[in-house]
Amino acid sequence: MRVIDEMHGTVVLSIEDINFLLNKIGWNKIISRVGETFIEEAYGRTICPPKTIIPLGKFNNDYRCMPSTMSKYEDFIGTKIISCCADCPEKFNTPLAKGIYLLTDSETQNLILMFDSNLTTCCRTASASATAVKYLTTFKRPFYRLGIIGCGQQALFHALAISRVVDIFDIYLYDLNKVRADGLATRLSDKFYPLVLSKEEVINNSDILITLTPTKEPHLFGFDLPSGRPMTICAVGGDSEEKIEWEPQVLTIVDHYCDSLEQVSHTGTVSRALRDKIIRKENLKSLGKLMIGEEKLDESKKIKFFISTGVATQDLCVAILLYENLGLLEEH
Repeated sequence: MRVIDEMHGTVVLSIEDINFLLNKIGWNKIISRVGETFIEEAYGRTICPPKTIIPLGKFNNDYRCMPSTMSKYEDFIGTKIISCCADCPEKFNTPLAKGIYLLTDSETQNLILMFDSNLTTCCRTASASATAVKYLTTFKRPFYRLGIIGCGQQALFHALAISRVVDIFDIYLYDLNKVRADGLATRLSDKFYPLVLSKEEVINNSDILITLTPTKEPHLFGFDLPSGRPMTICAVGGDSEEKIEWEPQVLTIVDHYCDSLEQVSHTGTVSRALRDKIIRKENLKSLGKLMIGEEKLDESKKIKFFISTGVATQDLCVAILLYENLGLLEEH
C-alpha cells in the first residue's frame, strides 16, 4: 500500500495487498455485500448506468467504463475501467480481463482508492453467481455436483464462492484447452473431487452449471440440457452483445433471471432473443426482485437460469469493503 500525496492522499493497492485483504475479509462477507446490490437495485436505490462498451474489432477486445453509486453507501462513488481481451491469455500470457478501479469520496470528489481490478472482478462475479445459486437452487441434495465450462481464471473463484452457499463435493470441468482444465483440477483437488470430462458429460452430470466462455457464437443449446430434473445454470461468459454462449431459444425452456434489467438486453443471448422475437422485454426477470418477493419462481420450469451481465455496483461494494479494511494492512 502506498499513498500519493500529490493526489490528495489517494491510496494505491498492490496485487499482494488486494489478495491479502480479500482473504482476510473472506468469501461470506464478500458474497453478502455483493448480494446487497441485487436488493438495492430492485428497490431503485442505485445509480448504475449501463456499461459503456467500445468494441475494438481489429484487436478482438473491448474497452468498458462502469460508474455507479448506491444510496446505502452514499459517501462513495466509483468507476471501473476494464477491457475484455479474448486473445490475451494465449497470445500474451496476460489475463482475459484487465482493468483499474477508482473509488472516490462523494463529498470532496477526491480519489481515495485505486487498484488493479482483476482479482476484485473475479470475486464480485463469482459472488454474484453464488447469490444466484443460493436463491435459485431450491431442490435439495446432500451434496451438489458443480459443473464448470470454461476453466480460465474465473473458474477457480466460482468454485470457491459457490461452495460457500451450497455443499459441493464433485466438480466436473471442461475446457477446449485440456491442459487448462487439468491445471484447474489440480488446484481444486485439495478441497473437492474434480474430474475433467467432455462438455456433454459436464452438462448431463451437474446439478449446478457455470458457463464462463467468451464466445462469439452460441455453443450451448436447449437440446443439450437434461429433461425432467432440476438444475441451476449461471451464464456468465456472454456479458456483451458481441459475446454469446447460449442459443437464444434456451430462454423459452428455462426460468431465467438477471442481475440488471437495464444491461441484460445488451447481452448476446438476450439481445438476439429480443431481436428475433423469441422473448419480449416484459419476460425478463430480476434476481433482486425475486429476493425481495416481487417475483416468483416459475415452478413449471425445472431449470433455473441466471444471466450475469456484471453490474458496476458489485465492483463498488467490493471496493468499499477494501477501503473499510485498510487498517488490516497497517496491522500486517
